[in-house]
Amino acid sequence: MKNLFRTLVYFLAISAFSCKEDVHYLDDDHPGITPKKYAEGIINVKGRFLQNITMSPDGKEVLLGQTDAEIWRYERILRVKTIPPSKIVIDTPEFVTNFKYEREWMIGEPMISIDNQKLYFVADYPPDYWYSERAENGEWLSPVKMDALSTDKGDWYMSAAKNHTLYFTDGRVHKSTLIDGEYSSRRKVEGKFNELDAGDPCISPNEDYMIFASTRDNGYGKGDIYVCFKNKNGLWSQAYNLGSSINTEHWESAPYISPDEKFLFFSRRDGEQNAKSQDIYWVDMKIIEKIKKNHNLK
Repeated sequence: MKNLFRTLVYFLAISAFSCKEDVHYLDDDHPGITPKKYAEGIINVKGRFLQNITMSPDGKEVLLGQTDAEIWRYERILRVKTIPPSKIVIDTPEFVTNFKYEREWMIGEPMISIDNQKLYFVADYPPDYWYSERAENGEWLSPVKMDALSTDKGDWYMSAAKNHTLYFTDGRVHKSTLIDGEYSSRRKVEGKFNELDAGDPCISPNEDYMIFASTRDNGYGKGDIYVCFKNKNGLWSQAYNLGSSINTEHWESAPYISPDEKFLFFSRRDGEQNAKSQDIYWVDMKIIEKIKKNHNLK
């Protein structure tokens, strides 16, 4: 009887594991700790300037922020969908083409929530925060402006933790907690890393680390990517540069953590104005663990 019980537990565990859906990536050549361009010919296409990437939990819907070459302006949001078994469709979501601008045309920085039910982005200029909810048919509904979090300053780059807490920036990182189904206030995140320029914050699912972009004296180029860690007391560490394998003399920005936390995606642009390229790269997340280990962080 005992052996039968063990056998049953074993097969239940195997079944649960096999039913778990892996993240679908558009590139089978996974990177190590040296970054490489992601899905060339599908995502990275010559002449296409990409600022950031986000994807559904299964990876079969990818949204991309597209910019222009001249002044780094957000032009549109692209979508890449994988339809089983292997058909790839690239389009612009309806909520983007039908967006009603109050001031100036600009839309970008999409970020899909971990539960796959909301899409956050910035639009208009100066930018405000918006979100769209997932409809039953899988499309995105008409967007709603997040008045309580938007300001008359530059509001940029929103990401969400597993508990729905939002992180975003106006040059310093702020957060907002979901209370009774609403985000009604914002407050600055306390920490030494946040005393200097801190942009494009990408929060980890459990809020135990944050990857962000910044221009600092110890950087390698115009803009670098950094990471900071939260300890068991809830305090944030200093900022750690991801190093020369990630950061170059160009602009690295828009970090994104894959749904399975296996890969870090980011953008690299070779010029602020009149750029010749702006591509999406990916790298193994072991690079973050390496930094944590090297600095003896727990």
